[in-house]
Amino acid sequence: MPESIGPLAAENRRLEDLLDSGVREQLLALSGVFHTAVGLKEVDGRATDTLCVKTYVHTKRTVAELSPDQVVPPTVDGVPTDVTEVPAEFRFTADDSSHRPLVGGIQLTNGIKALDPANLQVSVSRGTLGCFATRTSDGKAVLLTNWHVATANGGRVGDSLFQPLPEPEEDRIEDDFPKRPKSSKNAVATLVDAKVTEKVDGAIARVNTCYSSCCNCGVGFRNTVRGLDVAGSDAIAGTAPSPVVAGQTVFKVGRATDKQEGKVVTANYPSFSITRDGTTYTFTGQIQIQGAPGVTFSLHGDSGSVVVDSARRVVGLLFAGPGNAAFSLANHIADVVGALGITIKGGERSVLATEEPDELVQELAVRFRRTSAGRRLAELLEVHRAEVVHLVNHERRVTVAWHRAQGPAWYAALARGARHTDYRLPADIGGVTRAAAYARMHAVLAQYGGETLRADLAAWSEPLRKAFTGARTTAELLDTAGGA
Repeated sequence: MPESIGPLAAENRRLEDLLDSGVREQLLALSGVFHTAVGLKEVDGRATDTLCVKTYVHTKRTVAELSPDQVVPPTVDGVPTDVTEVPAEFRFTADDSSHRPLVGGIQLTNGIKALDPANLQVSVSRGTLGCFATRTSDGKAVLLTNWHVATANGGRVGDSLFQPLPEPEEDRIEDDFPKRPKSSKNAVATLVDAKVTEKVDGAIARVNTCYSSCCNCGVGFRNTVRGLDVAGSDAIAGTAPSPVVAGQTVFKVGRATDKQEGKVVTANYPSFSITRDGTTYTFTGQIQIQGAPGVTFSLHGDSGSVVVDSARRVVGLLFAGPGNAAFSLANHIADVVGALGITIKGGERSVLATEEPDELVQELAVRFRRTSAGRRLAELLEVHRAEVVHLVNHERRVTVAWHRAQGPAWYAALARGARHTDYRLPADIGGVTRAAAYARMHAVLAQYGGETLRADLAAWSEPLRKAFTGARTTAELLDTAGGA
Protein backbone atom coordinates (compact mmCIF):
# COMPACT_ATOMS: atom_id res chain seq x y z
CA MET A 1 0.00 0.00 0.00
CA PRO A 2 1.30 3.50 -0.76
CA GLU A 3 2.49 5.30 2.34
CA SER A 4 0.40 8.08 3.85
CA ILE A 5 2.42 11.28 4.05
CA GLY A 6 -0.35 13.31 5.71
CA PRO A 7 1.23 13.40 9.21
CA LEU A 8 4.69 13.93 7.72
CA ALA A 9 3.46 16.82 5.56
CA ALA A 10 1.72 18.36 8.56
CA GLU A 11 4.93 18.25 10.61
CA ASN A 12 6.88 19.76 7.70
CA ARG A 13 4.37 22.62 7.55
CA ARG A 14 4.64 23.16 11.32
CA LEU A 15 8.41 23.54 11.09
CA GLU A 16 8.11 25.81 8.02
CA ASP A 17 5.77 28.02 10.06
CA LEU A 18 8.34 28.05 12.84
CA LEU A 19 11.02 29.26 10.41
CA ASP A 20 8.67 31.92 9.06
CA SER A 21 7.96 33.19 12.59
CA GLY A 22 11.38 34.88 12.73
CA VAL A 23 13.63 31.89 13.39
CA ARG A 24 14.98 31.93 9.82
CA GLU A 25 16.25 35.51 10.20
CA GLN A 26 17.87 34.67 13.55
CA LEU A 27 19.72 31.69 12.12
CA LEU A 28 20.82 33.48 8.95
CA ALA A 29 22.39 36.16 11.14
CA LEU A 30 24.82 33.59 12.58
CA SER A 31 28.37 33.38 11.21
CA GLY A 32 28.62 31.28 8.04
CA VAL A 33 24.94 30.31 7.82
CA PHE A 34 23.60 31.12 4.33
CA HIS A 35 20.47 28.95 4.03
CA THR A 36 17.83 27.30 6.22
CA ALA A 37 15.27 24.60 5.46
CA VAL A 38 13.13 21.92 7.01
CA GLY A 39 14.80 18.54 6.59
CA LEU A 40 16.17 15.39 8.13
CA LYS A 41 18.92 15.56 10.72
CA GLU A 42 22.19 14.06 9.46
CA VAL A 43 24.75 12.15 11.50
CA ASP A 44 28.13 11.36 9.92
CA GLY A 45 26.75 12.30 6.52
CA ARG A 46 23.73 10.00 6.75
CA ALA A 47 20.15 11.20 7.06
CA THR A 48 18.22 10.00 10.11
CA ASP A 49 14.43 9.87 10.50
CA THR A 50 14.36 12.98 12.72
CA LEU A 51 12.82 16.13 11.25
CA CYS A 52 14.71 19.26 12.18
CA VAL A 53 15.54 22.84 11.26
CA LYS A 54 18.59 22.62 9.00
CA THR A 55 21.21 25.33 8.63
CA TYR A 56 23.73 25.25 5.79
CA VAL A 57 27.32 26.48 5.76
CA HIS A 58 30.13 26.28 3.23
CA THR A 59 32.67 25.23 5.88
CA LYS A 60 31.90 23.72 9.27
CA ARG A 61 33.72 25.14 12.26
CA THR A 62 33.97 23.76 15.78
CA VAL A 63 32.27 25.41 18.72
CA ALA A 64 35.70 26.47 20.00
CA GLU A 65 36.29 28.46 16.80
CA LEU A 66 33.10 30.50 17.24
CA SER A 67 32.01 33.04 19.79
CA PRO A 68 29.09 31.83 21.95
CA ASP A 69 26.62 34.14 20.23
CA GLN A 70 27.51 32.70 16.78
CA VAL A 71 26.92 29.00 17.56
CA VAL A 72 23.79 27.40 16.08
CA PRO A 73 21.69 26.34 19.09
CA PRO A 74 21.02 22.59 19.43
CA THR A 75 17.25 23.24 19.44
CA VAL A 76 14.87 26.02 18.45
CA ASP A 77 11.57 26.10 20.35
CA GLY A 78 12.14 22.46 21.21
CA VAL A 79 12.89 21.47 17.60
CA PRO A 80 16.35 19.98 16.94
CA THR A 81 18.69 21.82 14.57
CA ASP A 82 21.37 20.56 12.21
CA VAL A 83 24.44 22.20 10.65
CA THR A 84 25.19 20.82 7.19
CA GLU A 85 28.24 21.57 5.10
CA VAL A 86 27.53 22.05 1.38
CA PRO A 87 30.04 20.26 -0.90
CA ALA A 88 32.40 22.46 -2.87
CA GLU A 89 31.76 20.69 -6.18
CA PHE A 90 28.66 19.36 -7.91
CA ARG A 91 28.23 17.59 -11.22
CA PHE A 92 25.41 16.52 -13.47
CA THR A 93 24.73 12.81 -12.94
CA ALA A 94 25.94 10.53 -16.19
CA ASP A 95 22.09 -0.12 -19.45
CA ASP A 96 23.42 0.04 -22.83
CA SER A 97 20.58 -2.17 -24.09
CA SER A 98 18.14 -1.40 -26.88
CA HIS A 99 14.57 -1.10 -25.55
CA ARG A 100 11.53 -1.47 -27.80
CA PRO A 101 8.99 -0.27 -26.97
CA LEU A 102 10.58 2.76 -25.37
CA VAL A 103 9.98 3.08 -21.62
CA GLY A 104 11.34 5.24 -18.83
CA GLY A 105 14.58 4.43 -17.03
CA ILE A 106 16.59 3.55 -20.16
CA GLN A 107 19.69 5.01 -21.78
CA LEU A 108 19.28 8.11 -23.94
CA THR A 109 21.89 10.14 -25.83
CA ASN A 110 22.24 12.72 -28.57
CA GLY A 111 25.15 10.70 -29.94
CA ILE A 112 27.42 13.73 -30.37
CA LYS A 113 31.06 12.79 -29.83
CA ALA A 114 33.55 14.99 -28.00
CA LEU A 115 37.35 14.75 -28.08
CA ASP A 116 39.37 15.23 -24.91
CA PRO A 117 42.55 16.97 -26.13
CA ALA A 118 44.44 15.93 -23.00
CA ASN A 119 44.27 12.19 -23.67
CA LEU A 120 42.83 12.15 -27.22
CA GLN A 121 39.88 10.07 -26.03
CA VAL A 122 36.52 10.27 -27.82
CA SER A 123 33.41 10.09 -25.67
CA VAL A 124 29.62 10.33 -25.92
CA SER A 125 27.49 11.68 -23.07
CA ARG A 126 24.66 9.37 -22.01
CA GLY A 127 21.78 9.91 -19.62
CA THR A 128 18.34 8.51 -18.90
CA LEU A 129 14.89 8.77 -20.50
CA GLY A 130 12.64 9.76 -17.59
CA CYS A 131 9.08 9.18 -18.79
CA PHE A 132 6.60 10.32 -21.43
CA ALA A 133 4.43 13.41 -21.30
CA THR A 134 1.98 15.39 -23.43
CA ARG A 135 2.89 18.77 -24.84
CA THR A 136 0.04 21.18 -24.05
CA SER A 137 0.61 23.37 -27.13
CA ASP A 138 -0.14 20.61 -29.66
CA GLY A 139 -1.22 17.54 -27.69
CA LYS A 140 1.75 15.52 -28.97
CA ALA A 141 3.59 12.89 -26.97
CA VAL A 142 7.14 13.78 -25.90
CA LEU A 143 9.82 12.10 -23.85
CA LEU A 144 11.28 13.87 -20.81
CA THR A 145 14.93 14.07 -19.83
CA ASN A 146 17.48 16.69 -18.72
CA TRP A 147 18.65 19.77 -20.61
CA HIS A 148 22.25 18.77 -19.98
CA VAL A 149 21.65 15.27 -21.38
CA ALA A 150 19.88 16.43 -24.55
CA THR A 151 22.29 19.31 -25.29
CA ALA A 152 25.57 17.61 -24.33
CA ASN A 153 28.56 18.39 -26.56
CA GLY A 154 26.74 21.19 -28.39
CA GLY A 155 23.36 19.53 -28.93
CA ARG A 156 20.51 21.81 -29.95
CA VAL A 157 16.81 21.85 -30.75
CA GLY A 158 16.18 19.86 -33.92
CA ASP A 159 18.86 17.25 -33.16
CA SER A 160 18.00 13.59 -32.85
CA LEU A 161 18.10 11.64 -29.62
CA PHE A 162 19.13 7.99 -29.84
CA GLN A 163 18.32 4.80 -27.95
CA PRO A 164 20.72 3.24 -27.31
CA LEU A 165 23.61 4.63 -29.42
CA PRO A 166 23.87 5.70 -33.07
CA GLU A 167 25.44 3.35 -35.60
CA PRO A 168 29.19 3.03 -34.85
CA GLU A 169 31.56 4.90 -37.13
CA GLU A 170 35.31 5.30 -37.26
CA ASP A 171 36.81 8.29 -35.47
CA ARG A 172 39.99 10.09 -36.46
CA ILE A 173 41.88 12.75 -34.56
CA GLU A 174 41.59 15.09 -37.55
CA ASP A 175 37.77 14.85 -37.56
CA ASP A 176 35.78 17.96 -36.74
CA PHE A 177 34.70 17.67 -33.09
CA PRO A 178 32.14 17.84 -31.56
CA LYS A 179 31.08 15.27 -34.15
CA ARG A 180 27.42 14.65 -34.92
CA PRO A 181 26.21 11.19 -35.95
CA LYS A 182 26.04 10.59 -39.71
CA SER A 183 23.64 7.68 -39.43
CA SER A 184 20.11 7.98 -38.04
CA LYS A 185 19.98 4.34 -36.95
CA ASN A 186 18.46 4.16 -33.46
CA ALA A 187 17.19 7.76 -33.69
CA VAL A 188 13.97 7.73 -31.67
CA ALA A 189 13.09 11.38 -31.05
CA THR A 190 13.78 14.95 -32.08
CA LEU A 191 14.64 17.58 -29.46
CA VAL A 192 11.93 20.27 -29.42
CA ASP A 193 12.64 22.21 -26.20
CA ALA A 194 15.34 22.46 -23.54
CA LYS A 195 15.36 24.71 -20.48
CA VAL A 196 17.94 25.46 -17.81
CA THR A 197 17.02 27.89 -15.01
CA GLU A 198 17.75 28.11 -11.31
CA LYS A 199 14.84 25.69 -10.82
CA VAL A 200 14.88 23.45 -13.90
CA ASP A 201 17.26 21.27 -15.92
CA GLY A 202 14.78 19.77 -18.37
CA ALA A 203 14.22 18.88 -22.02
CA ILE A 204 11.53 17.29 -24.15
CA ALA A 205 11.80 15.49 -27.47
CA ARG A 206 9.07 14.61 -29.96
CA VAL A 207 9.03 10.88 -30.58
CA ASN A 208 9.78 10.17 -34.25
CA THR A 209 8.30 6.75 -34.43
CA CYS A 210 4.78 5.59 -35.18
CA TYR A 211 2.59 3.96 -32.56
CA SER A 212 -1.11 3.36 -32.16
CA SER A 213 -3.26 0.76 -30.48
CA CYS A 214 -4.07 -0.91 -33.79
CA CYS A 215 -0.65 -0.80 -35.41
CA ASN A 216 2.49 -2.69 -34.44
CA CYS A 217 4.76 -0.98 -36.93
CA GLY A 218 7.56 1.36 -35.97
CA VAL A 219 8.84 1.73 -32.42
CA GLY A 220 6.21 1.96 -29.71
CA PHE A 221 6.49 3.70 -26.37
CA ARG A 222 4.72 3.17 -23.07
CA ASN A 223 4.53 5.39 -20.03
CA THR A 224 6.12 2.82 -17.76
CA VAL A 225 9.52 2.74 -16.09
CA ARG A 226 11.53 -0.45 -16.51
CA GLY A 227 11.77 -2.43 -13.31
CA LEU A 228 10.05 0.24 -11.21
CA ASP A 229 7.73 -2.26 -9.51
CA VAL A 230 6.22 0.16 -6.98
CA ALA A 231 2.74 -0.54 -5.63
CA GLY A 232 2.53 -3.54 -7.94
CA SER A 233 3.16 -1.78 -11.26
CA ASP A 234 5.74 -0.11 -13.50
CA ALA A 235 3.25 2.45 -14.87
CA ILE A 236 3.60 6.18 -14.18
CA ALA A 237 0.55 7.45 -12.26
CA GLY A 238 0.67 11.13 -13.22
CA THR A 239 2.18 13.81 -11.00
CA ALA A 240 1.77 14.17 -7.25
CA PRO A 241 -0.84 16.77 -6.21
CA SER A 242 1.52 18.40 -3.72
CA PRO A 243 5.32 18.81 -3.42
CA VAL A 244 7.47 16.25 -1.65
CA VAL A 245 8.37 16.78 1.98
CA ALA A 246 11.40 15.92 4.09
CA GLY A 247 11.31 12.31 5.27
CA GLN A 248 9.23 11.06 2.34
CA THR A 249 10.20 7.81 0.59
CA VAL A 250 10.89 8.09 -3.16
CA PHE A 251 12.13 5.85 -5.99
CA LYS A 252 13.92 6.19 -9.31
CA VAL A 253 15.21 3.98 -12.13
CA GLY A 254 18.26 5.21 -14.02
CA ARG A 255 20.70 4.02 -16.65
CA ALA A 256 23.63 3.71 -14.22
CA THR A 257 22.15 2.38 -10.97
CA ASP A 258 18.76 0.94 -12.04
CA LYS A 259 16.05 1.06 -9.35
CA GLN A 260 16.92 2.66 -6.04
CA GLU A 261 14.86 3.71 -3.04
CA GLY A 262 15.68 6.89 -1.20
CA LYS A 263 14.45 9.40 1.30
CA VAL A 264 13.95 13.14 0.87
CA VAL A 265 16.45 14.90 3.14
CA THR A 266 15.04 18.34 2.33
CA ALA A 267 12.81 19.78 -0.36
CA ASN A 268 14.63 23.14 -0.27
CA TYR A 269 18.36 22.59 -0.82
CA PRO A 270 20.46 25.77 -0.84
CA SER A 271 21.93 27.40 -3.93
CA PHE A 272 24.86 25.68 -5.64
CA SER A 273 26.59 25.98 -9.01
CA ILE A 274 27.78 23.64 -11.76
CA THR A 275 30.12 24.70 -14.56
CA ARG A 276 29.73 23.16 -18.00
CA ASP A 277 31.66 24.17 -21.13
CA GLY A 278 32.88 27.35 -19.45
CA THR A 279 29.42 28.50 -18.30
CA THR A 280 28.33 28.40 -14.67
CA TYR A 281 24.73 27.46 -13.86
CA THR A 282 23.23 28.12 -10.43
CA PHE A 283 20.36 26.09 -8.99
CA THR A 284 18.33 26.62 -5.84
CA GLY A 285 15.41 25.11 -3.91
CA GLN A 286 16.04 21.57 -5.20
CA ILE A 287 15.04 18.20 -3.72
CA GLN A 288 17.88 16.48 -1.85
CA ILE A 289 17.61 12.67 -1.77
CA GLN A 290 19.74 10.09 -0.04
CA GLY A 291 19.67 6.32 -0.53
CA ALA A 292 19.45 3.76 2.26
CA PRO A 293 22.61 3.13 4.32
CA GLY A 294 25.29 1.71 2.03
CA VAL A 295 23.21 2.45 -1.09
CA THR A 296 23.99 5.14 -3.67
CA PHE A 297 20.73 6.65 -4.95
CA SER A 298 22.25 7.80 -8.27
CA LEU A 299 25.48 8.04 -10.25
CA HIS A 300 26.69 9.71 -13.43
CA GLY A 301 24.38 8.46 -16.18
CA ASP A 302 21.18 8.51 -14.11
CA SER A 303 20.46 12.12 -15.10
CA GLY A 304 16.98 12.47 -16.56
CA SER A 305 15.39 9.82 -14.33
CA VAL A 306 12.01 10.70 -12.88
CA VAL A 307 11.66 10.47 -9.12
CA VAL A 308 8.33 8.99 -7.99
CA ASP A 309 6.53 8.57 -4.68
CA SER A 310 5.12 5.33 -3.27
CA ALA A 311 2.02 5.73 -5.47
CA ARG A 312 4.19 6.04 -8.65
CA ARG A 313 3.38 9.73 -9.03
CA VAL A 314 6.23 11.83 -10.41
CA VAL A 315 7.60 14.29 -7.87
CA GLY A 316 10.98 15.22 -9.35
CA LEU A 317 13.47 15.06 -12.23
CA LEU A 318 16.93 13.85 -11.18
CA PHE A 319 19.80 15.94 -12.52
CA ALA A 320 22.81 16.36 -10.21
CA GLY A 321 24.80 15.41 -7.15
CA PRO A 322 28.13 16.09 -5.42
CA GLY A 323 31.33 14.49 -6.65
CA ASN A 324 31.29 11.88 -3.89
CA ALA A 325 27.71 10.76 -4.77
CA ALA A 326 26.71 11.11 -1.10
CA PHE A 327 23.27 12.32 -2.17
CA SER A 328 21.27 13.27 -5.27
CA LEU A 329 19.41 16.38 -6.37
CA ALA A 330 16.20 16.65 -8.37
CA ASN A 331 14.04 19.44 -9.78
CA HIS A 332 10.52 19.74 -8.39
CA ILE A 333 8.29 18.31 -11.10
CA ALA A 334 5.88 21.26 -10.89
CA ASP A 335 8.74 23.55 -11.97
CA VAL A 336 9.65 21.19 -14.82
CA VAL A 337 6.16 20.78 -16.33
CA GLY A 338 5.55 24.52 -16.02
CA ALA A 339 8.80 25.46 -17.78
CA LEU A 340 8.39 22.93 -20.60
CA GLY A 341 4.63 23.25 -21.08
CA ILE A 342 3.78 19.59 -20.58
CA THR A 343 1.48 17.37 -18.55
CA ILE A 344 2.34 13.89 -17.28
CA LYS A 345 -0.70 11.65 -17.42
CA GLY A 346 -1.41 8.56 -15.35
CA GLY A 347 -1.66 5.09 -16.81
CA GLU A 348 0.52 3.05 -19.13
CA ARG A 349 -1.27 3.94 -22.37
CA SER A 350 -2.92 7.31 -21.71
CA VAL A 351 -0.03 9.34 -23.10
CA LEU A 352 -0.51 7.64 -26.46
CA ALA A 353 -4.10 8.74 -26.98
CA THR A 354 -3.11 11.74 -29.10
CA GLU A 355 -1.08 9.71 -31.60
CA GLU A 356 -2.85 9.58 -34.94
CA PRO A 357 -2.63 6.24 -36.75
CA ASP A 358 -0.86 6.28 -40.11
CA GLU A 359 -3.19 4.48 -42.51
CA LEU A 360 -0.59 3.62 -45.11
CA VAL A 361 1.90 2.31 -42.54
CA GLN A 362 -0.85 0.22 -40.91
CA GLU A 363 -1.79 -1.25 -44.28
CA LEU A 364 1.87 -2.01 -44.99
CA ALA A 365 2.23 -3.84 -41.68
CA VAL A 366 -0.92 -5.94 -42.19
CA ARG A 367 -0.36 -6.76 -45.87
CA PHE A 368 3.36 -7.57 -45.63
CA ARG A 369 2.91 -10.05 -42.82
CA ARG A 370 0.87 -12.33 -45.09
CA THR A 371 4.00 -13.83 -46.70
CA SER A 372 7.48 -14.77 -45.50
CA ALA A 373 9.08 -12.23 -47.85
CA GLY A 374 6.59 -9.62 -46.70
CA ARG A 375 7.36 -10.26 -43.06
CA ARG A 376 11.03 -9.67 -43.78
CA LEU A 377 10.19 -6.42 -45.56
CA ALA A 378 7.96 -5.37 -42.64
CA GLU A 379 10.88 -5.91 -40.27
CA LEU A 380 13.09 -3.72 -42.48
CA LEU A 381 10.48 -0.96 -42.49
CA GLU A 382 10.37 -1.13 -38.70
CA VAL A 383 14.15 -0.90 -38.47
CA HIS A 384 14.62 1.94 -40.98
CA ARG A 385 11.47 4.06 -40.75
CA ALA A 386 12.83 6.41 -38.05
CA GLU A 387 16.10 6.88 -39.95
CA VAL A 388 14.36 7.70 -43.23
CA VAL A 389 11.99 10.15 -41.50
CA HIS A 390 14.97 11.83 -39.85
CA LEU A 391 16.89 12.11 -43.13
CA VAL A 392 13.88 13.59 -44.93
CA ASN A 393 13.31 16.13 -42.14
CA HIS A 394 16.88 17.03 -41.18
CA GLU A 395 19.36 16.15 -43.97
CA ARG A 396 19.05 19.06 -46.41
CA ARG A 397 20.04 17.13 -49.53
CA VAL A 398 17.57 14.35 -48.76
CA THR A 399 14.86 16.92 -48.02
CA VAL A 400 15.46 18.62 -51.37
CA ALA A 401 15.37 15.30 -53.24
CA TRP A 402 12.15 14.30 -51.44
CA HIS A 403 10.34 17.43 -52.53
CA ARG A 404 11.75 17.45 -56.07
CA ALA A 405 10.57 13.85 -56.42
CA GLN A 406 7.07 14.99 -55.32
CA GLY A 407 7.48 12.74 -52.27
CA PRO A 408 4.63 14.23 -50.18
CA ALA A 409 2.22 13.93 -53.13
CA TRP A 410 3.24 10.35 -53.90
CA TYR A 411 2.81 9.41 -50.25
CA ALA A 412 -0.63 11.02 -50.20
CA ALA A 413 -1.58 9.04 -53.33
CA LEU A 414 -0.45 5.77 -51.76
CA ALA A 415 -2.34 6.59 -48.55
CA ARG A 416 -5.48 7.37 -50.54
CA GLY A 417 -5.11 4.02 -52.28
CA ALA A 418 -4.87 2.33 -48.89
CA ARG A 419 -8.23 3.87 -47.95
CA HIS A 420 -9.97 3.39 -51.31
CA THR A 421 -9.13 0.11 -53.02
CA ASP A 422 -10.48 1.24 -56.40
CA TYR A 423 -8.21 4.32 -56.56
CA ARG A 424 -5.74 4.10 -59.47
CA LEU A 425 -2.25 5.43 -58.79
CA PRO A 426 -1.18 8.19 -61.20
CA ALA A 427 1.57 7.61 -63.77
CA ASP A 428 3.24 10.88 -62.82
CA ILE A 429 2.76 13.77 -60.40
CA GLY A 430 3.85 17.26 -61.36
CA GLY A 431 5.74 15.86 -64.32
CA VAL A 432 7.71 13.40 -62.15
CA THR A 433 7.14 9.79 -63.20
CA ARG A 434 7.14 6.95 -60.71
CA ALA A 435 10.41 5.66 -62.16
CA ALA A 436 12.06 9.06 -61.79
CA ALA A 437 10.77 9.52 -58.23
CA TYR A 438 11.98 6.07 -57.20
CA ALA A 439 15.41 6.55 -58.80
CA ARG A 440 15.94 9.94 -57.13
CA MET A 441 14.99 8.77 -53.61
CA HIS A 442 16.85 5.49 -53.92
CA ALA A 443 20.02 7.34 -54.92
CA VAL A 444 19.90 9.93 -52.15
CA LEU A 445 19.07 7.41 -49.40
CA ALA A 446 21.84 5.12 -50.62
CA GLN A 447 24.23 8.08 -50.40
CA TYR A 448 23.27 9.52 -47.01
CA GLY A 449 21.78 6.54 -45.17
CA GLY A 450 23.65 4.47 -42.62
CA GLU A 451 25.54 1.31 -43.52
CA THR A 452 22.66 -1.03 -42.71
CA LEU A 453 20.12 1.05 -44.63
CA ARG A 454 22.40 1.14 -47.68
CA ALA A 455 22.86 -2.64 -47.60
CA ASP A 456 19.13 -3.30 -47.34
CA LEU A 457 18.36 -0.83 -50.14
CA ALA A 458 20.79 -2.67 -52.39
CA ALA A 459 19.28 -6.05 -51.54
CA TRP A 460 15.66 -4.92 -52.08
CA SER A 461 16.21 -2.44 -54.89
CA GLU A 462 14.70 -4.47 -57.72
CA PRO A 463 11.51 -5.75 -56.02
CA LEU A 464 10.81 -2.28 -54.61
CA ARG A 465 11.41 -0.61 -57.99
CA LYS A 466 9.18 -3.14 -59.74
CA ALA A 467 6.39 -2.69 -57.19
CA PHE A 468 6.44 1.12 -57.18
CA THR A 469 6.75 1.64 -60.93
CA GLY A 470 4.43 -1.12 -62.17
CA ALA A 471 1.51 -1.38 -59.74
CA ARG A 472 -1.88 0.07 -60.67
CA THR A 473 -3.21 0.34 -57.09
CA THR A 474 -1.79 0.55 -53.61
CA ALA A 475 -3.01 -2.98 -52.88
CA GLU A 476 -1.21 -4.31 -55.95
CA LEU A 477 1.94 -2.43 -54.97
CA LEU A 478 1.88 -3.94 -51.49
CA ASP A 479 1.26 -7.44 -52.79
CA THR A 480 4.10 -7.12 -55.32
CA ALA A 481 6.60 -5.69 -52.81
CA GLY A 482 5.61 -8.26 -50.19
CA GLY A 483 6.16 -11.19 -52.51
CA ALA A 484 2.52 -12.34 -52.51
